[in-house]
Amino acid sequence: MMKLYGVLLSPYVTRVLLAIRHKGLDIPLVPPPGGGLKSPEYLAINPYGKMPALEADGTAIIESEVICEFLDERFPEIRILPGSDLDRARARIISRAADLYILPALLGLLGQMNPATRDARLVGEKLAELKRGRDGLETFITGPWCMGDQFTLADCAMVPACFFLEKFLPAFGGIDMFADHPRMGAVWRHAQNDPMVATLLKEMNGALDDFMRRRAANG
Repeated sequence: MMKLYGVLLSPYVTRVLLAIRHKGLDIPLVPPPGGGLKSPEYLAINPYGKMPALEADGTAIIESEVICEFLDERFPEIRILPGSDLDRARARIISRAADLYILPALLGLLGQMNPATRDARLVGEKLAELKRGRDGLETFITGPWCMGDQFTLADCAMVPACFFLEKFLPAFGGIDMFADHPRMGAVWRHAQNDPMVATLLKEMNGALDDFMRRRAANG
């Protein structure tokens, strides 16, 4: 039996969950064992102490992109990588661009959520990085999904990125992340109307609400 280690509030974990659910697989999401990512138990699974990690046939597979492609090879009946070599390359470009040009800048902003301790220079740099990342992605996206009518690896990456951008960018000046990126906006709207994606987004919203409540309770 396979199982996926991680939590919902990771865009890398939810990327894999989207692939799993699109394929109709029964692979449970479980928290890292031993109390966290740096526990000896989890480091024995993923020595880098990051999530997600997939346990499959007694083997640990790490890195969300690798896991998604492994699942596509193991369960090819419903694919997340398109048929032609050029389309597969474009799906990987979009997914990789999210990893390199969107998520690192976004994660850098999460440490600047408190206006009282905010580093304005750093925020400006990260917002500029995000704009460059979105500008680039806009050139590769077609719609209604990232690559047309088929849900692909590109959407597995794009949906969580859009979720977290929408949640956190408004804290930095009411930014409308789709104002100059209509193709991204169209994909995000389309995704929210897809039943499978909408269910996962509801779970992510619940997990985020729980996290914020716990954070507020702890001061």
